[in-house]
Amino acid sequence: MSIQACLSQSPKMSTYFPITLGLCGMAILIWALQRRKQSAHPLELPRDLKPVVPQASGQTTEDNELELYKRLYFKLHNLEDHHDVLSQSNDILISLLAKSLSWEQKRHGSILALDSWEPKSLEAFVNRHDAHVACQWEQYTTKRKSGARRELFQTKTEAHDWIKQKAPLKLVDGAWLGHVHRVNTPYNLRHVTKDAWQVMTEEYGDGQLEQHHVHLYSQLLQEVGFSLPPAYSADFTHPRHGMTDTRTWKLAVTQLLISLFPFDYLPEILGYNMHFELLQLETMMAARELKELNISSYYFFLHISIDNSHSGHTAMAVNTVAKYLRHIEVTEGPVAAQTAWRRIQAGYCLSRALSDPEFSSLASSGNEWDDRIIKILRAKVDAAGQIHCTSQIKIAGQRLSQWLVPENLASVQNQQKFLSVLAGMKPWVRAGNSAKSRLIQELSWGGKMFGSFTSAEVDLVRRWIDNLANPSPQAYLGLLVDSPVPVSLGCKKDIRLDYPVFSPRGELVSFNDIHMTDSHIDHLQVRTAPSQHHDAGMVLARLLPLWLTHQCVMEGFMGVPSRTADPSMAAVTRVLRAYNGFIHIDEGVSGIDEARRTDETLGLVEMGLHMARQAGLPQPASLREALDLWPCEFSVTLLHLAMRPNRHRATLLGLASAISDLHQAVLRSNLLPPGDRETLRHIIWVERLAFKMFVEAERANDQGYSDYERGRELAQTAGNVSGLCRMINALE
Repeated sequence: MSIQACLSQSPKMSTYFPITLGLCGMAILIWALQRRKQSAHPLELPRDLKPVVPQASGQTTEDNELELYKRLYFKLHNLEDHHDVLSQSNDILISLLAKSLSWEQKRHGSILALDSWEPKSLEAFVNRHDAHVACQWEQYTTKRKSGARRELFQTKTEAHDWIKQKAPLKLVDGAWLGHVHRVNTPYNLRHVTKDAWQVMTEEYGDGQLEQHHVHLYSQLLQEVGFSLPPAYSADFTHPRHGMTDTRTWKLAVTQLLISLFPFDYLPEILGYNMHFELLQLETMMAARELKELNISSYYFFLHISIDNSHSGHTAMAVNTVAKYLRHIEVTEGPVAAQTAWRRIQAGYCLSRALSDPEFSSLASSGNEWDDRIIKILRAKVDAAGQIHCTSQIKIAGQRLSQWLVPENLASVQNQQKFLSVLAGMKPWVRAGNSAKSRLIQELSWGGKMFGSFTSAEVDLVRRWIDNLANPSPQAYLGLLVDSPVPVSLGCKKDIRLDYPVFSPRGELVSFNDIHMTDSHIDHLQVRTAPSQHHDAGMVLARLLPLWLTHQCVMEGFMGVPSRTADPSMAAVTRVLRAYNGFIHIDEGVSGIDEARRTDETLGLVEMGLHMARQAGLPQPASLREALDLWPCEFSVTLLHLAMRPNRHRATLLGLASAISDLHQAVLRSNLLPPGDRETLRHIIWVERLAFKMFVEAERANDQGYSDYERGRELAQTAGNVSGLCRMINALE
């Protein structure tokens, strides 16, 4: 007999059925949340990322969530040793995007109400935000002038603790853009990703250590008495440091998560960037209140100025979004551009929602009500089981009395099955609408079971029903019908096109692990006959694959902000800026002026394409196409080695140093169009200063210097850099 038929025939069952459903539903919900940590749910985190639940009764869900995000923070800072988290990280990111979209749909003035993505519309939207912040600031200053107290902290001690609690987030400043512009970025997108990458390098001080935002915040921490270990170390997450704000850790982890998949989530990254660079009231309040307490507030004043919407990071973020969408509209059509705009909005919503203290994440391992209600629910479920022990009502194939046996409910499969049926049983439960759910009506005043639940318990049922409407990750993927967002990253194998890709080829145990470049034979020929004439096309077929790839050996260093805040990595930043066409070096920032340049930004990749075009060779659309045209196993090996920048730091720097000899050889030749030579000359000047610094730094460490020299040797033996230089020099 169906449930509905049974209820209509039995008034007594109709009376007690709502309470039974409510009790079972809540009990199973709570137990499912606990048990789900051990299930094979497709969005489940790996076992070694799950917070350990102590036996002590004082442990709360908040503690468990804090431990979870701390573990993720460490592993994402050290991805080359923990790349098993990639699939789970992708799942978490999609969940966050789905939930933040749902959250923002309910908020007045959300970016989701903005249909047009034309520059004027985007600028007007940002101006409204700035006006709102200005209004909030005026209200704040008026209150302060009338004698109101500070709002962020009252005393120096409180201010010091506030600074420390913010450290996990401030020490990943710029991380969301850490991999956005790489050698394997499709060539027709480089003019877009270059602008976003510029924002990141300005967060890194454009290679000037004293201007590096992480360095500045580290100095602030030391000023107020905190000597924290590096953010990438395991010790940084230790409880003894007292950094206990779960929301801050979650915000920091999200920045690291979204950076991981630059080719799959580029629109979301650009949207996230657009919101995160907006001026925020808290930044302005912190600058003022720290100054009042005689604590350095320069870090916060810097962000007020550099993030401005006229020429700073906000303006650059808006310009990048408009440039990207224009590109999509031209290359793929207006429908694709509108889909890309929805994805940009989703990225914006992710940053916006996470800035709201009331926002809760689908990626959470539990919720705030679990610990307070579990004991009550167990007692009530036992009581309901006794009352209905003779009921013949069947739910998902089992009598109600069978569901109420604790042994049955202990099964994860049974929990999920029962809860799924319960959630769809209208009119008792209307997902997302507790007010119209009969279950809530029966538990409220005037209902047959009013008083059997306390107000707090009824509220728990209400929240559960309302949250049933929250979108799943599949709902977010459904928004992107024709978009290349992956459900699983397990099939990503082609490092020439994809990121991130981890392979044993990146381990480099011995020289034998390195594949000899295809130009090895030419190396022998040139050595024996240096005056031999070589055709430019033949030389370029051997030069271009290495030329278009080799800067990857330095790109891997840029993904973790705290690892770039030292003199050597500041020099790497300067070199990569030159490699990517940022040739102006001064004490200021280029800001929007660089993004609005009308001439082509000329970096090493663009120079390589110019050389191919001048010689009449095919124009590849990506690095993968280039390496298909001109195969070079050594170039592919460089890509794999670059995935492990921590392990191979000195070796990669040595490789970069030796391969740079090609730049000088090309400058002396006629391979490069005349208009490109001045830029290449500037690149050579920047890199020479940097490589001199690297040598001096590595000499202080015997192992480091040995690895540096090893890298130079690999470039000469496996990469045949000297042979290529001879071939170039032999050209007429």
